[in-house]
Amino acid sequence: MNESKMDNIFHGEVPLAMAYVPMQTWGMLYENEVGLDRGTIFRQLDKPFLGEEAVPRG
Repeated sequence: MNESKMDNIFHGEVPLAMAYVPMQTWGMLYENEVGLDRGTIFRQLDKPFLGEEAVPRG
């Protein structure tokens, strides 16, 4: 089926996306300097990209 036929079938019939975003609670905070370095003040949201951090330096 080509793309234009797919657009006609699904246009307006299904939602594009639904998101669930829970409220962030104030707790387990980093100190100001650490938060600036990590990109968040919330320890629970600190999910570092494991690029250089995952590779041991030798």
